[in-house]
Amino acid sequence: MKKHEYIAFYDLDHTILTGNSATYLVEESRNRGVMTSSQYRHAVWLSLLYKLNLGDPTKMINRMLSWLKDVRESEIKQLCEEIYHASIKKTIRPEILESLEMHRSESAAVVLLSSATTPICEPVAKHLELDDMICTHLEVNNGILNGTTDGKLVYGSEKKFRMLSFCAEHGCDPQKAWYYGDSHTDRHVMEAVGNPVAVSPDKRLKKIAIRRKWPILVDDR
Repeated sequence: MKKHEYIAFYDLDHTILTGNSATYLVEESRNRGVMTSSQYRHAVWLSLLYKLNLGDPTKMINRMLSWLKDVRESEIKQLCEEIYHASIKKTIRPEILESLEMHRSESAAVVLLSSATTPICEPVAKHLELDDMICTHLEVNNGILNGTTDGKLVYGSEKKFRMLSFCAEHGCDPQKAWYYGDSHTDRHVMEAVGNPVAVSPDKRLKKIAIRRKWPILVDDR
């Protein structure tokens, strides 16, 4: 990545997008028979627990990925590409597109920083012509997914660590950086940048944003 004035980092689900990209992947995987009915029910159940904040979020997200075990990586990549162009790209927020153009006009780098997996993030980064992406990698052996992550899930404090590491690698000051996020779990990285922006924040993040006088770009929850 070439030298930029600063970096603007963006979360994916409920931030760049109005919804959750994984929902589209799970629904289409069930429709195509890539995911069994029991795996689908399990994923829906875990998703409900996650939304209700019942249990360890990291463990639940990792369990959600278990349905990918023994699936070809190329099959999931192709599926994510098709889903993105058929459905997901329609959910990109116009406010986000405007902010991307603003940062680019100021010679900033724009980078995706999300817990979403690589197959889902790649089409987004390509379509929006982002400078880079930091996301959760899936473990692969001989082209077959293991149903686990390769390294840590880019979530919570790990997201902050990845952001700081990226800034150090590219010689950028985190206090000049921006981060656009929607969840209270993003507070770690938002506290570490100079310009945090809440986008459609959940109740807990909204309270934090109001208390700390962080700008709220979209408030539609």
